[in-house]
Amino acid sequence: MSRLRADLLLLLVAVIWGAAFIAQKTGMKGLGPYGFNGSRFLLSLLVVLPFAIKEARSGRPLTRRDLLQGIILCSVFFIGVVVQQVGMLTTTVTNAGFLTGLYAVLTPVVALFLFGKRPHWIIAPACVMAFMGAWLLNGASLSAFKTGDWLMLVCALSFALQVPLLGLLVQRTGRPLAFVAMQYSFCTVLGLMVAFFHEGISAQAINANLPQIFFAGVISGGIAYTLQAVAQQHTPPADAAIIMSGESLFASLFGVLLLGERLTPMGWSGCALILGAMLLVEAGALVFGRLQTSR
Repeated sequence: MSRLRADLLLLLVAVIWGAAFIAQKTGMKGLGPYGFNGSRFLLSLLVVLPFAIKEARSGRPLTRRDLLQGIILCSVFFIGVVVQQVGMLTTTVTNAGFLTGLYAVLTPVVALFLFGKRPHWIIAPACVMAFMGAWLLNGASLSAFKTGDWLMLVCALSFALQVPLLGLLVQRTGRPLAFVAMQYSFCTVLGLMVAFFHEGISAQAINANLPQIFFAGVISGGIAYTLQAVAQQHTPPADAAIIMSGESLFASLFGVLLLGERLTPMGWSGCALILGAMLLVEAGALVFGRLQTSR
C-alpha cells in the first residue's frame, strides 16, 4: 500500500469516528446507555473475532500476567465508553468530540505517572491550550459545564489511561486483536447485564435504534478499527495520530449539519484551541522523534 493511500484510509477512519458521535447521540430512543453500548460492542466483537482467532493461531499464548493486565485494560476502557455514552444524554456532539479528544494531550502525562516516561516539554503548553479551549467551549465559565461535559473529561482521562496500557500489552505480546476482542467482550457482557437488570432492554428498542447501533458497532468499532490497523502499517504513528485527530472536527461538522447544533464564536475559538493542542502534541512527537532518529 502506498503512503498516500494509507493516509487517505486514516482520514476515512477520522470521518467514521466523527460520525459515530451522531449515532451515539441519536441511538438511545427507548434504550439506555448500557443497552446501547452492550448491543454496539456485540456487533464490534462479531466483526473482530474472526481476525482475533486467526491471530491466536499464529501468535504466542497469553500468560496469566497478560490476562490479569488485560482485565485492568478492559475495566478502564469500559469506564471510558460508559461515561461517554451517558454523557451524550446531556451534552452536544460538538462538545463530546472535542472534549473526548483531550485524551491525545493527557496520554503523555498519564504515561509519566504510570511508566515514568517523561513527556516532552511541548506537553505543558499543549495542556494549557487544551484546558483553555475547554473553558471557552463552555462559555468561559465552570457553571456552564453540563454534567455531560464533565463526563466527557472523565472519558478523556480513561482513554488516556487505556492508550498506554494497550500499547504496553501489544508491544509485549504482539497480540493487538486479542486485547481488542477482550475489551469488546467485556463491554458486551457488562453492558447487556446492567441493561437487563437496571435499564430494561427490549427487541423493540434495539430495532428502533438498529441503524445507529449498526453504524457504531460494525462501521466504527469493527471496520474503522481494521482500516486503522492496516493503514498504520504504512504510516508513522505520529503522522497517523495527526490525521485521526480530525475526528473532533468531523464530529462538530456532522453535529452542525445533521443535528442543527450551533456554537458561538467563543465556542469555535475553544474548539480551535483544543484541536491546536492535539496537533501540537502529535506534531511535536513527529518532529522531535525524527530528529532523535536522525542523530
